[in-house]
Amino acid sequence: MQPNRSTSISLPALLAIGVSAIALAGPARAQDAAQTGAAAADIDNGDIVVTARKARERLQDVPISVNALSGDQLRDRGAVDIKDVLRSVPGLSFSGTERGLGNYNIRGISTVASAPTVGIFLDDISLVTIATTFSGAFDPVFFDMERIEVLKGPQGTLYGGSSMGGAIKYVSAKPNLAEVGGSAAAGTATTAHGSMSYNAEAVINLPIVTDTLAVRGGIYFRHDGGYIDNVAGGFITNSRYSSTASPAFTPQRQDALSTRNASNQNDSDTYVGRLSLLWQPDDSWSIRPAAFYQHYKLSNPGQFFVGEADLTSSYRLKQPTTDKAGIYSLDINKDFGGVQATSLTAYFDRKLDFVRDYSFFIGGLVPPLYNLASDNLSASHTKTFSQEFRLASTNSDAPLTWIAGLYYQHQDDNLYQIVTTPGATPVIGTEVGYLGDTTTVTKQYSAFGEATYKLLDNLDITAGVRVFQIKQVVDILGDGPFNGGLTQVVGRKSNEKGINPKVGVSYKVTRDNLIYASAAKGFRPGGPNRFQINPTLCATDLAALGLSKAPDTFDSDNLWSYELGTKNQIGNVMFNGALFYTDWKKIQQQINLSSCGFAFTGNAGSAEVKGAEAEARINLTRAFQVGGTATYSDAKISQSVAGTTAQDGDQVLAVPKWMLSGYASYSAEVIDGWRGQIRGEYQYQSSSRRQFNRTQAVVYPGGITGDIPNRAEFRGAYQVVNAFASVTDGETEFRLYVNNLFDNRPFLDTDLTGGVNRTTTIRPRTIGVEARRRF
Repeated sequence: MQPNRSTSISLPALLAIGVSAIALAGPARAQDAAQTGAAAADIDNGDIVVTARKARERLQDVPISVNALSGDQLRDRGAVDIKDVLRSVPGLSFSGTERGLGNYNIRGISTVASAPTVGIFLDDISLVTIATTFSGAFDPVFFDMERIEVLKGPQGTLYGGSSMGGAIKYVSAKPNLAEVGGSAAAGTATTAHGSMSYNAEAVINLPIVTDTLAVRGGIYFRHDGGYIDNVAGGFITNSRYSSTASPAFTPQRQDALSTRNASNQNDSDTYVGRLSLLWQPDDSWSIRPAAFYQHYKLSNPGQFFVGEADLTSSYRLKQPTTDKAGIYSLDINKDFGGVQATSLTAYFDRKLDFVRDYSFFIGGLVPPLYNLASDNLSASHTKTFSQEFRLASTNSDAPLTWIAGLYYQHQDDNLYQIVTTPGATPVIGTEVGYLGDTTTVTKQYSAFGEATYKLLDNLDITAGVRVFQIKQVVDILGDGPFNGGLTQVVGRKSNEKGINPKVGVSYKVTRDNLIYASAAKGFRPGGPNRFQINPTLCATDLAALGLSKAPDTFDSDNLWSYELGTKNQIGNVMFNGALFYTDWKKIQQQINLSSCGFAFTGNAGSAEVKGAEAEARINLTRAFQVGGTATYSDAKISQSVAGTTAQDGDQVLAVPKWMLSGYASYSAEVIDGWRGQIRGEYQYQSSSRRQFNRTQAVVYPGGITGDIPNRAEFRGAYQVVNAFASVTDGETEFRLYVNNLFDNRPFLDTDLTGGVNRTTTIRPRTIGVEARRRF
């Protein structure tokens, strides 16, 4: 059971160039040896090396659209997690602002449904979990990362399910067998209208047996200061009710009945620990066990009330979030001479718990309960075991290169939810308004392969396929008056098989000029809906959709995506561009039922996505550099279906038509041995559709019902400017940064149906300093 929370922001694509802002942070500095292994794997003669196709390749040589940021680039920008860089990655965007509760979208393939459209990976380990209002994508912080890669377009051949729009790969730094090294850093920052933030980290690399055995470990802590104040004695505005008679509409405003005063209440703490061991008994073996643990604690969500004082709320209850995740893996590689075998065994354990104040939501459903405080506890626990085994050719100069593998995954996901209203028994007969306990067991089996054949020295053709089977079993228990009494579903099953093919051709005009074209299929399984929705309580919204009851299951959706691209380095100019077209059938979307607080996943018809993207970098001098990105996408519903509110021609949810970014950087010698840098960047996203609903149901005095225009139908355009300056001698570095320089505060996830009008925004202007020492 949930207040209706729809999505905001998203992605996609066109054309090119960028300019902007301020200056100073010239050509990327070489990573020093203290990064213990990152330099060798991350940079090759100044070029970033990626593993997008599960083999090391120079970024500009990969015949697919990939963006990569090295560990140094992430640190230079003061990036904490992916949301800090997504607006500068062509075609990538995000719904939601709270870590662990969002959805990523690439090139218009955007959804708010139980299965994500973008795969999330740490060292090739899938971190995909079931996504609902109560759980979203897991977000590792950028700590001791070698790089991050964003792969665009369907990646199902090599990366499997939930990569139909693309994939985000986090690549951690590996132990260095030859050198002792490490780093330590600390920083602090202040946020406009908020409290102080601070962070500290330490990493060490120790060879135990030179060239044979090494260990690498690190710890990280970050406190992010809050900027939302909770005010006792405040008011709420509720757009579900009118205080004036029909047809005049005036949103109801009433006392929030809050006694809580809390300044900067949305502060958070993040703790991270990493440990990995690398053992190479001889040159043909590589054995690497690794562990990653992240504990995130958010005191209260970053929602504030619309129509009240700036960045304030008046919730009655505390609303903490705790997100704990452990990722444990064993990566074994053996070179048999011409063929490399890889075994990757992994276990991902995530617990996401939060409390939310449902007082206004329950009070809106049952007005006599408005004076009482209601809380919602949601606890998600996901355990995922996976095993991948693959063989790959190692001679990149051979006419035929190939990779083939097998993959198995077993995932157990449980969502427990209870909504409690102390004192409600005289009105609804119990204090527990809703209780839900849902368990989903998912098993995946797949075989995959991809091969590239050199027709000519500079002309390659690639073909790949993934064959898979996905089985799901859902058990649902629901109880309480808001559930319509006790309901139970045991063993609701789905079983789907599919094939994801891919073909591509690439032509190298020169070493630094590549043209490529590709066609790939993406597929996402359907499955059982995870809530048993009472048709009587939700009758109004169901009738508006032409339904008498919510469907028990939803169908799979699939797409074909076609891309034509080019990558070029001509002297001091780098230019990459791509045109793409996607035909998407039977789109899975979350359908919200605002009258009763439930939602189900349905198939919203078909869509077409037409777009283009480009990125450019120009080294005007050895010290001065400008560049940017531009993406355009025309993502529209091409055929709507009954059972949803989508209409033909509607913009796909959470997809801005335009995304632009630009930067300028400059570096210069400050004093002997010290080099200064400064950089400014501009980021822009155009408006995007957040809901298909044109209207919103309201209640006028006397119980008269009606409809008004939906003011949360679209999210407005917004822009952000960031800047930083630093000085370094190669071992010691001091950095000053300003994020959101002009303190823009766009409304992002606006919700007008949860009993109180509320929204979220990006972090206000933040000014920080950090010192780092490498050894």
